[in-house]
Amino acid sequence: MLLFPEIDRKKTKKKVHDLLNTYRSLVRIAGEKHSPNVTAAYTFEMKSTNGEFSRKADKVIERKYLAEVELSKITEAMNQLDEYDRQLLYDKYMDRNFTTNIAIYMKHHMSESKFYRELDKAMIRFAESYESGKLLIEK
Repeated sequence: MLLFPEIDRKKTKKKVHDLLNTYRSLVRIAGEKHSPNVTAAYTFEMKSTNGEFSRKADKVIERKYLAEVELSKITEAMNQLDEYDRQLLYDKYMDRNFTTNIAIYMKHHMSESKFYRELDKAMIRFAESYESGKLLIEK
């Protein structure tokens, strides 16, 4: 097994996109107290939990717990990235105020093509960071 095998970038980016596209739903399912705070440097900090679970049906509790676990994994992977990558991914997938790609690349003062190149790089780096490369698809 190679340490750095050739990566299928297209399939890897699709997996990252699919995962990060669920971020807003995960926050809603886990509850507001489990959504990470985002600092000025786009560092994600999980809010402390008291281990309190509602006394609803087991499926609801399990769904909430799984959402909390997934948010923790995403937070850990995001914090392994540099601030620039975190900011791009946050603006694209995590900001509560859904923003168009056009607004994002205008906010960052970049061309459309540069935005997509930089976003692609950030997605690959996220895939490498998430659970030690779990999202990477080899060719």
